Amino acid sequence: MRRPQLLLVSFLLLGLASGQTDATYITPELQRLIQAGGQSYASTLLKQAPDQALCSIHRNRLPPEVLGPFIEAQRRLIRYPADGKLMGDWKRGEAIYNTLARGNCFSCHVGSPTNIGGNVGPSLEKYGQRGTSEAVQRYTYEVIYNTWAYFPCTVMYRFGVGGLLKPEEIADVVAYLLDPASDFNTRPALRR
Repeated sequence: MRRPQLLLVSFLLLGLASGQTDATYITPELQRLIQAGGQSYASTLLKQAPDQALCSIHRNRLPPEVLGPFIEAQRRLIRYPADGKLMGDWKRGEAIYNTLARGNCFSCHVGSPTNIGGNVGPSLEKYGQRGTSEAVQRYTYEVIYNTWAYFPCTVMYRFGVGGLLKPEEIADVVAYLLDPASDFNTRPALRR
Protein backbone atom coordinates (compact mmCIF):
# COMPACT_ATOMS: atom_id res chain seq x y z
CA MET A 1 0.00 0.00 0.00
CA ARG A 2 1.34 3.43 -0.87
CA ARG A 3 2.14 5.89 1.92
CA PRO A 4 -0.79 8.34 1.39
CA GLN A 5 -3.23 5.46 1.23
CA LEU A 6 -1.70 3.91 4.34
CA LEU A 7 -2.11 7.20 6.24
CA LEU A 8 -5.73 7.54 5.19
CA VAL A 9 -6.55 3.97 6.18
CA SER A 10 -4.79 4.45 9.51
CA PHE A 11 -6.85 7.52 10.32
CA LEU A 12 -10.02 5.73 9.35
CA LEU A 13 -9.13 2.84 11.66
CA LEU A 14 -8.33 5.29 14.42
CA GLY A 15 -11.73 6.89 13.97
CA LEU A 16 -13.51 3.55 13.95
CA ALA A 17 -11.71 2.45 17.12
CA SER A 18 -12.98 5.57 18.87
CA GLY A 19 -16.58 5.12 17.83
CA GLN A 20 -16.38 7.61 14.98
CA THR A 21 -17.97 5.82 12.05
CA ASP A 22 -17.31 8.31 9.31
CA ALA A 23 -14.24 10.03 7.98
CA THR A 24 -15.66 13.55 7.86
CA TYR A 25 -12.97 14.75 10.29
CA ILE A 26 -10.29 14.12 7.65
CA THR A 27 -10.61 17.07 5.40
CA PRO A 28 -8.69 17.20 2.12
CA GLU A 29 -6.54 19.96 3.64
CA LEU A 30 -5.76 17.86 6.74
CA GLN A 31 -4.86 14.92 4.57
CA ARG A 32 -2.56 17.11 2.51
CA LEU A 33 -0.87 18.51 5.61
CA ILE A 34 -0.32 15.08 7.11
CA GLN A 35 1.18 13.82 3.90
CA ALA A 36 3.40 16.88 3.60
CA GLY A 37 4.62 16.57 7.17
CA GLY A 38 6.84 13.62 6.48
CA GLN A 39 7.22 10.22 8.08
CA SER A 40 8.10 11.47 11.57
CA TYR A 41 5.10 13.79 11.75
CA ALA A 42 2.69 11.15 10.48
CA SER A 43 4.18 8.57 12.82
CA THR A 44 3.67 10.88 15.82
CA LEU A 45 0.04 11.44 14.90
CA LEU A 46 -0.61 7.76 14.40
CA LYS A 47 1.02 6.71 17.69
CA GLN A 48 -1.18 8.87 19.91
CA ALA A 49 -2.57 7.23 23.03
CA PRO A 50 -6.23 6.31 22.51
CA ASP A 51 -7.48 9.12 24.79
CA GLN A 52 -5.31 11.71 23.04
CA ALA A 53 -6.49 10.36 19.70
CA LEU A 54 -10.10 10.94 20.76
CA CYS A 55 -9.28 14.54 21.63
CA SER A 56 -7.54 14.99 18.28
CA ILE A 57 -10.33 13.40 16.27
CA HIS A 58 -12.98 15.52 17.95
CA ARG A 59 -10.82 18.64 18.06
CA ASN A 60 -10.95 18.71 21.87
CA ARG A 61 -14.76 18.84 21.92
CA LEU A 62 -15.91 15.35 22.75
CA PRO A 63 -19.49 14.58 21.72
CA PRO A 64 -21.95 13.55 24.46
CA GLU A 65 -21.84 9.84 23.56
CA VAL A 66 -18.04 9.84 24.02
CA LEU A 67 -17.73 12.27 26.94
CA GLY A 68 -19.17 10.10 29.73
CA PRO A 69 -17.09 6.99 29.02
CA PHE A 70 -14.02 9.18 28.46
CA ILE A 71 -14.34 10.83 31.90
CA GLU A 72 -15.00 7.47 33.59
CA ALA A 73 -11.86 6.03 31.97
CA GLN A 74 -9.82 9.03 33.08
CA ARG A 75 -11.02 8.72 36.68
CA ARG A 76 -9.99 5.06 36.77
CA LEU A 77 -6.41 6.17 36.04
CA ILE A 78 -6.11 8.22 39.24
CA ARG A 79 -3.88 6.74 41.96
CA TYR A 80 -3.59 8.06 45.51
CA PRO A 81 -0.72 8.38 48.00
CA ALA A 82 0.09 5.16 49.85
CA ASP A 83 -0.75 6.76 53.21
CA GLY A 84 -4.11 8.01 51.89
CA LYS A 85 -3.35 11.63 52.80
CA LEU A 86 -4.29 14.08 50.04
CA MET A 87 -2.54 17.03 51.71
CA GLY A 88 1.19 16.64 52.24
CA ASP A 89 3.86 19.17 53.14
CA TRP A 90 3.12 22.64 51.76
CA LYS A 91 6.80 23.65 51.80
CA ARG A 92 7.71 20.76 49.50
CA GLY A 93 4.66 21.66 47.42
CA GLU A 94 5.88 25.24 47.13
CA ALA A 95 9.14 24.05 45.60
CA ILE A 96 7.30 21.83 43.11
CA TYR A 97 4.78 24.54 42.19
CA ASN A 98 7.42 27.20 41.62
CA THR A 99 10.11 25.21 39.82
CA LEU A 100 10.20 25.15 36.03
CA ALA A 101 11.60 21.63 35.87
CA ARG A 102 9.00 20.22 38.30
CA GLY A 103 5.40 21.37 38.45
CA ASN A 104 5.91 24.67 36.67
CA CYS A 105 2.39 25.57 37.80
CA PHE A 106 3.11 29.28 37.99
CA SER A 107 3.71 29.45 34.25
CA CYS A 108 -0.01 29.00 33.64
CA HIS A 109 -1.67 30.15 36.88
CA VAL A 110 -1.62 33.40 38.87
CA GLY A 111 -1.36 32.96 42.62
CA SER A 112 2.26 32.34 43.54
CA PRO A 113 3.87 34.90 45.84
CA THR A 114 7.24 33.79 44.44
CA ASN A 115 6.77 33.95 40.66
CA ILE A 116 4.66 36.06 38.35
CA GLY A 117 1.91 33.81 37.07
CA GLY A 118 0.79 33.17 33.53
CA ASN A 119 -2.71 33.37 32.16
CA VAL A 120 -3.13 30.09 30.31
CA GLY A 121 -5.11 28.57 33.18
CA PRO A 122 -7.48 30.18 35.68
CA SER A 123 -6.13 32.26 38.52
CA LEU A 124 -5.54 30.25 41.68
CA GLU A 125 -5.11 33.31 43.85
CA LYS A 126 -6.76 32.78 47.25
CA TYR A 127 -7.38 29.15 46.33
CA GLY A 128 -7.17 28.23 50.01
CA GLN A 129 -10.42 30.08 50.69
CA ARG A 130 -12.18 26.95 49.51
CA GLY A 131 -11.23 25.34 52.82
CA THR A 132 -9.65 21.98 53.49
CA SER A 133 -12.64 19.66 53.46
CA GLU A 134 -12.12 16.14 52.15
CA ALA A 135 -14.14 17.03 49.03
CA VAL A 136 -11.96 20.06 48.25
CA GLN A 137 -8.76 18.10 48.85
CA ARG A 138 -9.95 15.23 46.63
CA TYR A 139 -11.06 17.54 43.82
CA THR A 140 -7.79 19.47 43.89
CA TYR A 141 -5.71 16.29 44.04
CA GLU A 142 -7.61 14.60 41.20
CA VAL A 143 -7.45 17.65 38.92
CA ILE A 144 -3.68 17.81 39.36
CA TYR A 145 -3.25 14.04 38.96
CA ASN A 146 -5.40 13.79 35.86
CA THR A 147 -7.07 16.98 34.76
CA TRP A 148 -8.86 15.13 31.97
CA ALA A 149 -11.06 13.48 34.61
CA TYR A 150 -12.66 16.94 35.02
CA PHE A 151 -11.64 18.94 31.97
CA PRO A 152 -11.32 16.55 29.02
CA CYS A 153 -8.69 17.39 26.44
CA THR A 154 -7.44 20.51 28.23
CA VAL A 155 -3.79 21.49 27.71
CA MET A 156 -2.90 21.20 31.43
CA TYR A 157 -0.30 18.56 32.20
CA ARG A 158 -1.69 15.31 33.57
CA PHE A 159 0.95 15.14 36.29
CA GLY A 160 0.09 11.76 37.75
CA VAL A 161 -0.98 9.97 34.58
CA GLY A 162 2.06 11.30 32.74
CA GLY A 163 4.42 10.22 35.53
CA LEU A 164 5.63 13.81 36.00
CA LEU A 165 4.86 13.80 39.74
CA LYS A 166 4.38 11.00 42.27
CA PRO A 167 1.11 10.88 44.23
CA GLU A 168 2.91 12.11 47.37
CA GLU A 169 4.32 15.08 45.44
CA ILE A 170 0.87 15.95 44.16
CA ALA A 171 -0.36 15.86 47.77
CA ASP A 172 2.40 18.34 48.62
CA VAL A 173 1.14 20.71 45.91
CA VAL A 174 -2.41 20.29 47.21
CA ALA A 175 -1.14 21.36 50.64
CA TYR A 176 0.60 24.38 49.14
CA LEU A 177 -2.68 25.46 47.54
CA LEU A 178 -4.99 24.72 50.48
CA ASP A 179 -3.09 24.91 53.76
CA PRO A 180 -4.09 28.19 55.49
CA ALA A 181 -0.50 28.53 56.77
CA SER A 182 1.19 28.19 53.35
CA ASP A 183 2.81 31.16 51.66
CA PHE A 184 0.30 30.70 48.84
CA ASN A 185 -2.47 31.72 51.23
CA THR A 186 -0.65 34.17 53.49
CA ARG A 187 1.25 36.31 50.97
CA PRO A 188 -0.09 38.26 47.97
CA ALA A 189 0.34 36.86 44.49
CA LEU A 190 2.98 38.47 42.30
CA ARG A 191 1.51 40.23 39.29
CA ARG A 192 2.86 41.84 36.16
